[in-house]
Amino acid sequence: MENPAGIFYGVGVGPGDPDLMTIKALKVLKGSAVLAVPRSADSSPEGLSQALSIVKKAVDLEGKEILELLFPMTKDRDVLREARKAAALAIAERLKRGQDVCFITLGDPMLYSTFSYLMPFIREALPGADIKAVPGVTSFSAASSAAVLPLAESYEKVIIIPAASDIGEVRKAIDRLSGAGTIVLMKVNRVMDALIAMLSEARLADKALFVSRAGWPGEEIVTGIKSLKGRKLDYFSIVIIKKD
Repeated sequence: MENPAGIFYGVGVGPGDPDLMTIKALKVLKGSAVLAVPRSADSSPEGLSQALSIVKKAVDLEGKEILELLFPMTKDRDVLREARKAAALAIAERLKRGQDVCFITLGDPMLYSTFSYLMPFIREALPGADIKAVPGVTSFSAASSAAVLPLAESYEKVIIIPAASDIGEVRKAIDRLSGAGTIVLMKVNRVMDALIAMLSEARLADKALFVSRAGWPGEEIVTGIKSLKGRKLDYFSIVIIKKD
């Protein structure tokens, strides 16, 4: 009789501080035979996975398989599809053996995570696959806590936008947010100068909070974002704008 297929987990390991990993995440990681680790083509061996570096501080990985999965940094849909399909096939192979596989991801697996892209390919490769997600602390939750800045109160709205996609969309979101509310801008490191110009024009630069590497060594919190103009910023940087 064949062994039942393993469970495919998406495990959020939080923003960086291993103390922010949930008890559930630790339990699932410790009980799984395989840890699936995303990496890009230009990743160095030392920087294989920030998520893995967090896990190593909290979980003994001896005896576990570290399954490296290559995800190219490209917007070419065909290339992305093939990479995701290949990753899903490698994961499905382990699941068929009855092994539980944890795909580890920074933050939460259901928010801007490669895990969500993999799920349909896993179901295609292994119909009826048991897929579960373990939530994690998001970067913007960690950032607001680091700055002791409430994200929302009462009936205030919160809008989350990947700023790198289109600065114009950020301006539209600001215009749509009538009254009090908060805008969280993800992936701001490469567009910060344009963002500063746009927020200055909208008279919101003084209401913007910049947080880099929340919960990591080298954490930085800046309230006067104009001082960041021209600086090379860390990838793990966000901006929170409180509009009142």
